[in-house]
Amino acid sequence: MPCGVEGLWTECERHAVARRFGGAKSPSAWGCEMADAALIADDDALANRIAALGPVVGVDTEFIRVRTFHPIPALYQLAGDGVVVLVDGQASATFASFKTLLLDPTRTKVMHSCSEDLEVMARHFDLRPVQVVDTQIANAFLTPDFSTSYARLVERYLGLRLAKHETRSDWLQRPLSAEQIAYAREDAAYLKPIWEKQRMALAARGRLEWFQEEMQWILGAPVDAPDTWYRNLKGIWRLSSHELAVLRSLVGWREREARRRDVPRAWTVRDEPLFVMARQHRLDAQDAARMLPKRTGRRYAKALAEAHRQGLEDPHPPPRVPRPLKTRASEVVRELRSAARSAAERLGMAPELVARKRDLETALRHYRDHGELSERFRGWRGEVVGDACRKILATHGERL
Repeated sequence: MPCGVEGLWTECERHAVARRFGGAKSPSAWGCEMADAALIADDDALANRIAALGPVVGVDTEFIRVRTFHPIPALYQLAGDGVVVLVDGQASATFASFKTLLLDPTRTKVMHSCSEDLEVMARHFDLRPVQVVDTQIANAFLTPDFSTSYARLVERYLGLRLAKHETRSDWLQRPLSAEQIAYAREDAAYLKPIWEKQRMALAARGRLEWFQEEMQWILGAPVDAPDTWYRNLKGIWRLSSHELAVLRSLVGWREREARRRDVPRAWTVRDEPLFVMARQHRLDAQDAARMLPKRTGRRYAKALAEAHRQGLEDPHPPPRVPRPLKTRASEVVRELRSAARSAAERLGMAPELVARKRDLETALRHYRDHGELSERFRGWRGEVVGDACRKILATHGERL
């Protein structure tokens, strides 16, 4: 086998990969020699490996989040110039060289559907990587497919057909099985060659700057803080400004408690009773206990009553959330969506990338209030669909 794979993989690993590839080219055919099976767990070895990865590095993570609020990092996979490195996410190391890599603007980090990877790194390392490219987003600039899987990209760009991933795997177990190691290596090995092909295609179609602008938007998006999570609850447009202040206080308490205990939100207090409590003009511990399951009430009634009181006394309640659009305005949004789909089809891009429904609703409201499109429809989106959206909104101004 090329690249020394025969000597670097165990017999079990070779069988695992053969089962997964079904006789297709081996990973080494794309210049990715596989490192030894041992996970990197100390800073010196990690620094040496990272230094050899080159300027473009594929990055993937494996984590567990079933019974916890925060993701538990289990494994980091790094792929660069001819090697895949597996890093033990549970190691008692500083990960200093990895952090330096993630924050190095001269080295490109290639990920696929990066939102969860970014969350893992934010929790583990308290940072947000720079110079990140997402192969899923890049593909949406080049094809009509918005949420394309990694396996489909491997097949589309490299001609390899991968077998299905294990739907459940304990990535915290040690040692990892040969099949887990094969999966983990593979999930990073093809990121760099995929991106190299995507980058050339984006440049050829004049969309590389569009993609870079979109990645800046994604990486610059604010992270939900405890006191802003209430905005994710459904139906909050029904609440008054003062009721929203109470809900913000209640949900903020729930967020901090779930994070402190490191348990899922629903293991503290569910959304529904918090919504009901927010509409009460007064709430003592006994009232709160009656609205909750007995065990939850015994544990949290006093704290919720106090959070309710703080919300009532908040001198700066948030503004009311806009009501759902009326029928006529919704019809205008449908017309905007149709224009966005037409533009996407003309360019061979994913319609969801060009304009999602909620972004168009925000654009309509912003145009109604300010006479211009919202920030989301400036930049490359303005080039693609801005004129069409402005024309539609101007035509139906009286119906907004």
